[in-house]
Amino acid sequence: MEVEELTATMGKYYGARIVTAIVGIETDVNKVETVASQIVRYQNVEDIFVVTGDYDIILKVRFPDYEEFQNFLVHDLGRIDGIKRTRTMMVLTIKKEMGQKIGE
Repeated sequence: MEVEELTATMGKYYGARIVTAIVGIETDVNKVETVASQIVRYQNVEDIFVVTGDYDIILKVRFPDYEEFQNFLVHDLGRIDGIKRTRTMMVLTIKKEMGQKIGE
């Protein structure tokens, strides 16, 4: 699927709905703290966790629409030196957040 086609499809799906996602970031081993400290400045990043395992950093992000989210992934994270790879998991449904059950 081409980037333009994916953007159009995701834009249609999310429309004007808020986009919530979890982003796993793999960094150069000696740049984890530097990368995390740069990401802190982005308003739409709600949580940043430096972790062990497959990723070095896990983000929880929330954007007003898919286009702003895409811009963050491509342009903002793309400018940060030390990021080797990212994996994005789009949230479909939130069942519990900040200790509170949602929708029950």
